[in-house]
Amino acid sequence: MTVSEDRIVIEVKDSPFWEVNDYLYRNRLTDGLPVIPPTSDLVQAAIAESGRDPEEVIGEVPPLWSPATVEKIAINCVMAGCEPQHLPVVIAAVEAVTDPVFNLYGIQATTNPEGPFIIVNGPRRHSLGINCGSGALGPGWRANAAIGRAMRLILMNVGGAFPGELDKSTLGFPGKYTMCCGENEEENPWEPFHVEKGWPAESTVVTVTAANATVNVVDTESKSAAAYLRTLAGSVAIQGTNNFAYGGSGELFVLMCPEWAQVLAEEGYNKRQVKEYIWRNATIPLESFSPDVADAIRRKYAKPWLADGLVRVTESPDDIQIVVVGGPGPHTTLVFSPHRPPVMREVKFRR
Repeated sequence: MTVSEDRIVIEVKDSPFWEVNDYLYRNRLTDGLPVIPPTSDLVQAAIAESGRDPEEVIGEVPPLWSPATVEKIAINCVMAGCEPQHLPVVIAAVEAVTDPVFNLYGIQATTNPEGPFIIVNGPRRHSLGINCGSGALGPGWRANAAIGRAMRLILMNVGGAFPGELDKSTLGFPGKYTMCCGENEEENPWEPFHVEKGWPAESTVVTVTAANATVNVVDTESKSAAAYLRTLAGSVAIQGTNNFAYGGSGELFVLMCPEWAQVLAEEGYNKRQVKEYIWRNATIPLESFSPDVADAIRRKYAKPWLADGLVRVTESPDDIQIVVVGGPGPHTTLVFSPHRPPVMREVKFRR
């Protein structure tokens, strides 16, 4: 083994896979699971597929504020199990999280259980192998698992956020291993998320938000848009979430199943109307909070709408995002985010 200022070279003999993994694990360079040894040929193949200069700095990753070069990103992509074609997606996601607007330093060092959640839109979702349908947030799809995992490895290996040290999350949550999916644009009755935000339909775009643990919302009995909306708003109003505990701060991502979205659209609801309904109705009376929390909300997070004595999930309906994800079934997922806004970047492919 040889070590330079910014490079570790491991020479192995008998069992390269386990020798490399044991070394990386002992030196806290993995997420705890085995990784693909990042051999030079695999790393170079990924870089070649991206068409980028390996020394190009995409951003600085806190809390160490180390530069994330294309080569370093490629190394972590290989370790995570990415195919070469996934590297441009991860590069775009790194561009997003290192934008100062994203507040990655706060996300890396917080006691909150949160981490980057990557959503992919655009025509290349399927050729990349990204699952947008049934089980999109679960196992079984290499692209979803590896792209999200590559981000986590970069945050640890480049940014230095190892759990219990610079990563201060009290409990963490499973999404800190990996959290990536695509929007189910084919079954989305509205315009795709990236188009809603002003991107061309033909572009491939990543959206990254800081996600807390997910909340499943199920309604197997309702048949109308009004009934689904009532279930949805009632499920959003959870007192202990960051959004409510901090007086309506942050974002809310509603990962809406196609079944619900189609009923809402058929009855004439557009995304804006759904957001406004949630914002008006997903409320918690200030008096129902503990006296100390209620006092803190009044003092620290005073909002004009607190005058009516109700705490809302976000500052405005614009901070509620609707993305159609998943397959058949009456389940919608809520992703609360203590930070706003999400950051979007176009994925730049070599060809």
